[in-house]
Amino acid sequence: MIQLTRTGKKVLPGDEVAIAEEYMSGEGTYEKDGKIFARAVGELDLDAREKLAKVILDNPPVVLQEGDLVIGEVTDAKPAMAIVNVLAQEGRDRAVSSETLASVHVSKLSSSYVEDAGDVMRPGDIIRAQVIQVDPSVQLSTAGPHFGVIRALCGRCRNPMERKGRSLYCEHCDRSENRKLADDYRAFDKA
Repeated sequence: MIQLTRTGKKVLPGDEVAIAEEYMSGEGTYEKDGKIFARAVGELDLDAREKLAKVILDNPPVVLQEGDLVIGEVTDAKPAMAIVNVLAQEGRDRAVSSETLASVHVSKLSSSYVEDAGDVMRPGDIIRAQVIQVDPSVQLSTAGPHFGVIRALCGRCRNPMERKGRSLYCEHCDRSENRKLADDYRAFDKA
């Protein structure tokens, strides 16, 4: 039988939540003078089986993990990789609180062969990617139809580019550019 331990009680930082003789201090709590106090705003969870007091955060920090989908801005594109500043975890409003500098190796840019990362991603591009490694450094992949550039600016005039077939077109300066495009390129701009 599974025992539900959440009390439904909301706690604030500094609220006394348990006695150290009965429970150990867990996530979101701390012990002082034989008492356990809340360290954060959230829901109190007293686990009677594990004898653990913890606070389930209302708005937990975003710490990247393998498999997460992220939105990022390309800051540099070298032949072997694109350097990306991770802006957000897709679907979360809170900023990323872990390492935000990441790279996409040329072999992880697309399911097809790419010789130079600068051919399919440029500084200033906004991309959607999947986290494939977090330690010792954050590594991303844009292989797959839903991943890649979701917004790009013209390399000459910096106006937003429109999709035309499998490439991008700038109406302002009549210029075409190639990118590794996500299947929903610019769809979020129109929502």
